[in-house]
Amino acid sequence: MSFFGWLTSLGSGKRKRSSSERLSEKAFIPSGGEATTPQILLSPLANDNGGKITKRLGKLLTGIPGVEVFSLKKILKLSDGPEDLLSKLIAAAEDGRAWMKEEGADILVWGEVAKDGERLTLRLLPAPGVGPGGDMESSGIGETLEVPTNFGADMEPLVAAVALATFGPIFKGVRQRLGETLGAYLEQVAHLADSLPVGITDPQEVSIFNSIGNAYVAYSHLGGGVTQLEHAAKAYKKAEAKVSKDGQPLAWASIQNHLAAVLQAQGQMKKDPGPLRSAALVYSNVASTLSAQTHANEWCSAQVHLGRVLYILAGVEGKPEYLHTAISAYEAALRVCDQVSAPTRWAEVTNQYGVVLLAMGEEIGGAQALEKAVAKFRDAIKVHKRETSPVLWAQTANNLGAACFALAKRNSQNALLREASDCFAGATEIYRQQGVPKQVEVIEKNLYRVKRLLISRGG
Repeated sequence: MSFFGWLTSLGSGKRKRSSSERLSEKAFIPSGGEATTPQILLSPLANDNGGKITKRLGKLLTGIPGVEVFSLKKILKLSDGPEDLLSKLIAAAEDGRAWMKEEGADILVWGEVAKDGERLTLRLLPAPGVGPGGDMESSGIGETLEVPTNFGADMEPLVAAVALATFGPIFKGVRQRLGETLGAYLEQVAHLADSLPVGITDPQEVSIFNSIGNAYVAYSHLGGGVTQLEHAAKAYKKAEAKVSKDGQPLAWASIQNHLAAVLQAQGQMKKDPGPLRSAALVYSNVASTLSAQTHANEWCSAQVHLGRVLYILAGVEGKPEYLHTAISAYEAALRVCDQVSAPTRWAEVTNQYGVVLLAMGEEIGGAQALEKAVAKFRDAIKVHKRETSPVLWAQTANNLGAACFALAKRNSQNALLREASDCFAGATEIYRQQGVPKQVEVIEKNLYRVKRLLISRGG
């Protein structure tokens, strides 16, 4: 079989579509095959008079081996209201995720052509999924790539690589094949990190370098290994050279976060606390540079990232004292993160905070931290509803079950054990439906332990 010839080895298990048109050839389903084919949903680009750019993009996407591409008739675009860009992107992402759920897609590609016709902004929104470490990956507002409208053929592999990188690490099917394909595209993209085509503006350079870095990070999680992170860091530093910390604080902060994420990934992959400490310093620097009032979203993100890396560092070094600082970071973030205007994000931060509290309770043996963890997970699951966000619900339910179980072992409350049992059973069902067998195996073991303890207590 040729390198790209594995397309015909994948089957499609997605639902029948009602409002989109197939652009790609239907994947061959081998006898007894149960593999899932990645599916891309394309929304017509806004301001694309005549649809010429959208058609070119559709052709480019259908050329990616092993994926199926469907085109929507409706356009996802930013509102014309007075809100800031981030608020508009969040609102559009909510609509986009609803469309993906309806169509059973793994990624939505949308965007707009600038009014002057010279610039193309591509936005790539992945469906929520479980990452390589078993943790929930939040789709947020997705990735953005800004290029000239009439970008050359040498930029086409980059578009394909960005699409694969955006959803590949959280794809519910066979990720190894996606990694092989992404690696092949990155071989064609590597020269762009050294020399970009003539006519690329500074903002486009930053966007392109960031996208290349993101693609290498994704490839590292899809089989490329830790060495790919060095290529990612090189691309991010190219972007950093184009941005002024004082004049463009948000762009600077975004790049710093990318660089810190590389350090974090290196530390996790190598079980090395050094890069993790460096990542924590970068996130702390971003938080101290930005204003919680002026840059609320980015400041909050820096605090959340800081809390997460400190939680990981506590595990790597075996030092629960890091958890105290992580808790402070999450509490700071939640003072700024608004449940009313951004409920999904608030719930995600609250869920992460609960994870740290659970670790604190387990490490130190304090019931107070566990009680607080249970409360946080209960708050988060009110937003992460099973009927609307099943994967997010399953992750939160699993965490809630673990916290209830840990607390029940200390206070002998059988009601907590029954709640844990219900949570684990529900999470198992969702993860089985989503095709995540490793998670199912772990949760079922915990469910057995809960039931055994409940029986021993006569409950």
